[in-house]
Amino acid sequence: MEEHYGLVVFDSTSHALKAERELKAAMVTVAVIPTPVEFSSGCGISLLVNEAEVGKVQGALAGHEGYRLLYPYAKQRHER
Repeated sequence: MEEHYGLVVFDSTSHALKAERELKAAMVTVAVIPTPVEFSSGCGISLLVNEAEVGKVQGALAGHEGYRLLYPYAKQRHER
């Protein structure tokens, strides 16, 4: 089963850490994950956000450089 998220990838770790602080200040729940291999990025970490919060991400990071928001990002949910 697939679930959709927003995935924020970065040019550098400093961009990622700054964005994480900005998003948390904007009350966006983020998960720090390794950047998936299918995305070219200068940074090894990415931020995963709930689909419902993609708009908040766009607003909080407007004007910032060094990131790309990939939406929708489909992530496989493992059934048990």
